[in-house]
This record gives sequence, structure tokens and C-alpha cells, in this order.
Amino acid sequence: MSSKNTMTRDAMLFLPAKVLEGLLVIACSSLYTHIFTKAAVGTFGILNTTVQLCYLVLAGWMANASTRYVGEEYHKDRGGALFSTVSTIYLLLCVLAAGAACVAAAVTGKLIWLGGAAMFCSYTIFQILNSALIQLGRMRASIGLSLFSAAGKLAIAYALVRGASAYPSAVPAIAANTLADGVAGIGAVLALSMPAVVRPRRFSKPLLRRFLAYGVPLIGVSIAVSLLNMIDRYLVTGFFGEEVFAVYNSNNSIASGIFTMISVGIMRGVYPAVLRGWREGGQAAAAPLLDQGARLYLLIAAPAVCGLTAVSLPLSRFLFAEGYEAGAPVIAYTALAMLFMGLTEYANKAYELEQATIHVLQNSAAAALIKVVCSLALLRVFGFTGGALGSVVAFAAYFGITAARVRGRFLFRIPPKSLMRIPLCALLCGAAAYACTLLPLGDLPRLALAVAAGALVYAAALILSGEGRAEAQAILRKLKR
Repeated sequence: MSSKNTMTRDAMLFLPAKVLEGLLVIACSSLYTHIFTKAAVGTFGILNTTVQLCYLVLAGWMANASTRYVGEEYHKDRGGALFSTVSTIYLLLCVLAAGAACVAAAVTGKLIWLGGAAMFCSYTIFQILNSALIQLGRMRASIGLSLFSAAGKLAIAYALVRGASAYPSAVPAIAANTLADGVAGIGAVLALSMPAVVRPRRFSKPLLRRFLAYGVPLIGVSIAVSLLNMIDRYLVTGFFGEEVFAVYNSNNSIASGIFTMISVGIMRGVYPAVLRGWREGGQAAAAPLLDQGARLYLLIAAPAVCGLTAVSLPLSRFLFAEGYEAGAPVIAYTALAMLFMGLTEYANKAYELEQATIHVLQNSAAAALIKVVCSLALLRVFGFTGGALGSVVAFAAYFGITAARVRGRFLFRIPPKSLMRIPLCALLCGAAAYACTLLPLGDLPRLALAVAAGALVYAAALILSGEGRAEAQAILRKLKR
């Protein structure tokens, strides 16, 4: 089987799983608005954002470095040196996070920061080891554990509040996230057979130096990307308070969750193939695979933007408790911002493959500065939805800066015909979905009809335009077999 076919197969394997995982994440966000007060939802949201920020800053460099080298290291000694080194660093980071949480709790008088440290430890171990499972081809284990984590956060929180509504504390949500990610992380430890190979004496200083050489420049990248992804949340909280932030963040989580599942679902099939191509044939082998991956991403992401924009209001009304629909425009703005973010990930692959991550730092830092300035201005003009508009401007700028600079190495190429056909078909998808939202029905029937109509119109438009014929034929061949 060719590398392109293998890559597409892996992406198509992950995508349905990520769709299901994304639906579980959305269900979790929806449930939280119904069982917790707005203040509790806001508190959990800002704590969860801080945990993700700490992960990117403290552990992101190691996660990227271990993902980059796990394939070749596993063939040497079943990952003994790599996993022993990663485990040691991980434990040190957990101690650091616990110390910082104790200081924060003492200064603020809020013990909830201790729960944040527990969330950080469980989230970090699962994220790092799940990436290792992907790179080593353990697809079923990765998918199963990811789905368990997403479902666990939903089920455990509901069980802990015992079906209550307007629960005033975020503690059950914190416990649910800690337990779900922690159990999934232990599952990843066992799936990778780490107990059999991890030993303190196998800690490798040469491997640590490789990690640092590759990953330390990414600390700056992580800080810049964190600002790009999260500064709007802190600004909305600072401007309008935790209850308004709960409305903003809940709606934001719909689009960001859906696009995360699209981006990760496709990239987990694409990147291992691109990395293998790079190792075996350099740029000549990797570039066509990257081109195919970027086109596949646009093929799925473009209708997602148009569809989410079309159904944002009834979707927000259906999913969230009363009052949250005021943030419906955030769904549309965030979807467009995430489209540009996903394209930037593909543009950055040239830097990552050539280990020239300093350029990623420069580009993301410039975009982060744009994000801060734009968000401050737009929040004053448009209210809390201005935070999401700032994200659109910043991510579009990030993609533009990266695309312009990376051309000197190599940038993914999508055929001009595809660049015309895909957005046009996506607009038709959005128009069909929006028409269904105008029907005199309840929110759920309108949403169901909108999704079905948008999907059918998009599929028909792709096939009639010739853009999706290859994919349609591949699906038909698969069904016949």
C-alpha cells in the first residue's frame, strides 16, 4: 500500500473516533451548564485553561521532543531509555506544579488550585503517552483510551453531583477530569509496556540533551501559542467576570472542540506518514504527503466553518442552559479562527521536520502580539464576543506570516482547482444548513435537518464538481469489500 493511501486510511480511522470524542466533549460542556451555576462553570473553565497553559509551557517541549524521537528510540530498546527519561522529567514537573499550586492556594486562599495541580498531572501523562501510542502505531489503544477519557469526564461529573442542578462548586468537574485522564494515562502506561522497561538507571543524559536541543526553543513557541489560544479567555474574565466568561467559554468550546477533533484526527494519520517519508526520502518524499494532508484537512474543515456558522444560534440554544445563547456568535468566529490555525500547523511542518523551530517561535510571537492588541480593542467595541474576533485576526495573521516565510523551505500546495471548488462547495453546505434553521420547528429538529441537508449538499457538490470523486470511489470500494 502506498504512503498516501496508508496516510489517508489512518486519517479516516482516526477521524470517526475523534468525531465521537468531540461529541462527548461537547456533551460534557453542555451538561456542565445545566448542572453547575455560571460561576462554577466559569471557575472550572479558567482553571482548566490554566492547566492547559501550564502543560504547554512546562511540558510541551518534552511532549514534542518525545513524539519526534519515540519511533526511532523504540526500535533500539523498546523505548527503555526514552520512557525512563520522560518519566523522570514528568515526576519533576508534577512536583513543580504541586509547589506552584500550594503557593497559589496560600496567596489566594482558594484550595481549588490544589485540584488544578492534580488535573495537570493526569492531563500531562495522558497527552504525552497518547502521542507516543500514535507514533508507534498503537491506534486502537489510543482511540479507546481517548474515548474513555472523554466519556469519563461526562459520567463522573454527573455521578458526583447526583443529578443536581445549579451545583455551586466546580470540585466535581475537577475530580471528573483528574480521574478520567489519570485512568487513561495508566492505561497508556500499560499499553506501552512501560513497567517492563522503565528504570531509573536507564535515564539517558544524551537523550535529554537531544530533547533539550529540539524542545527548548519550543518553550517560547508554547508561550506564544498559549497566548494565541488562551489570552482571550483571561481578557474576557478580566473585563466581564467569571459568569460572562462561562457563556463565552462554553460557546467557544463547541467550535474549538470540533476543530480539535478534525485537526487531531487528520494530523494523527498524516504526521507519522510525513515523518516516515522525511526519514526515508527527505523533502521529496515528505512534501507530497504534506500536500495531501493539507487538502484533506481543508476538505473537512471548510464545510465545518460554514455549517457551524449557519447553525450557531439554534445549536447554542439546544446545548446550553438558558442565557448561554448570547454567546452564539463566538461559535462562528472561533470556527473561522481555528480553520486558519489548522492550516498554520501544516505550514509549520517544514520548520519542524528541519528542526528549525526558532522560526515557529518568531512567527507565533508576532501573532500573539497581534492577538493581544486586537482583543483589547475589539472587546471594548463588541463586548465579550470581541475576544473571538481577535482570534480570527490573529490566526489569519499567523498563517499569513508563516506561509510567507516558510516558502523559502517548502510550503504545502493545494491545487488551484481545489482551492476554488472546496470553499464554494462549503458555502453551499452552509446555505443549505442555514435554510433549515429558518423552518418553524424546534431547535433539535432544525439542527438535525440542517446537518443532514448540509452534508448531502456538500457531498453532491463535491462529486459534481469532480473534487470528491476519488474519495467517493475509495469509500465505495471499501463498502464493497
